[in-house]
Amino acid sequence: MDLKIDFSRYTLDELYDSSRNIDRDMYPERAREIDALIAQRQNELPLGSSDEIENEKVVGEKASRWDRLFASLIDALIHIIATIPLILYFGSAAFVEPTFAFILTAFVYGLCVTLMLQGYLLYTCAQTIGKHIIGTRIENLDGTKADFKRIIFVRILPMSLCALIPVVGQFIVGFINPLFIFGKQRRCLHDYIAKTKVSYT
Repeated sequence: MDLKIDFSRYTLDELYDSSRNIDRDMYPERAREIDALIAQRQNELPLGSSDEIENEKVVGEKASRWDRLFASLIDALIHIIATIPLILYFGSAAFVEPTFAFILTAFVYGLCVTLMLQGYLLYTCAQTIGKHIIGTRIENLDGTKADFKRIIFVRILPMSLCALIPVVGQFIVGFINPLFIFGKQRRCLHDYIAKTKVSYT
């Protein structure tokens, strides 16, 4: 018998503890209720406490902007290193005035490198290397682990295709997309497109 638990009587610390220990795949509704109560209690905290709370790593809580930035920088560094063979083969001039053939080749190369370097972690844990190091993962909005197909085809692919559009696409991907992280939901544009979030594990 699944007994109803009145989480509204829990203190914020007790809610944090419940968030860390609950099996989110088995009890997704309870996890959502706990997350909602934590968010509500955090909004009721005195002004100036938000930064302190954001830096606290609570399982299931959305990752802080700084942790998302650090994870992205780790992944970016890895992919920059992985791009070196492409630079050596085509030359740096190809990046200055790219042809359609080069753009297409770079796109396919980028996807292949992503799958080779990040594929296993994305499939098994919904994590990139950077997210694995920081301790976060990509989740559905109900707190369950995001599906590999959703991550690749709904979260990554649209942004990758958008980046192929000269100037406008690169502006959206490089500036507009990360700018969304400063919203209250702490989600990038690709999170809204894929209906995902990044949370602590």
